[in-house]
Amino acid sequence: MEMIPSGKPSFSTTNFCLTAEGGKNFFHYLKRFNLAKEPDLLILSPNNHYYYEEIDLRNVRTLINLKKLNLTKDLDTFLNTLIHILPRNVNFIGCFSETKILNGNEFLSELSTRFNNFLDSRTDHNMDKKNVSDLLEKYGFKVIDMTEMNELTYFYSQNVNQPAKLKPYWHLSLEIFH
Repeated sequence: MEMIPSGKPSFSTTNFCLTAEGGKNFFHYLKRFNLAKEPDLLILSPNNHYYYEEIDLRNVRTLINLKKLNLTKDLDTFLNTLIHILPRNVNFIGCFSETKILNGNEFLSELSTRFNNFLDSRTDHNMDKKNVSDLLEKYGFKVIDMTEMNELTYFYSQNVNQPAKLKPYWHLSLEIFH
């Protein structure tokens, strides 16, 4: 993420990153809530790995995860880490693919997903709106909105928990999660 002299993210860079990596729909989703021009915006790209200390995230007001939640290897650890290091009232925005039930058979859908994951050597969690809402709320995020656009469901949530006082070694490592 490019920073301008004031230490704030550059809107043109943010706009480019969102449209290049997250697609136009991600940018349009943010605009619906007047978040596209937020000055303290941090974008987690699925193509890069970063390390953030708690102190690095103190001024972040909106965190955007461009990688689908379905593809996050250890989703519980990722969300638990976020809730512990993000300040209260930070917006957390991301997306996921809803799992389609094959011929009304949930077991067959789960089996198909596991087989495809094995072939592709990747993680693809089965998710739907209720599952993601429950997961976000479990970790202290209040879901404000979920909207489906072009086969992706975008979510807007906010950290409602007070972060724990952390020891200096706590950091958000995206290499672990992506």
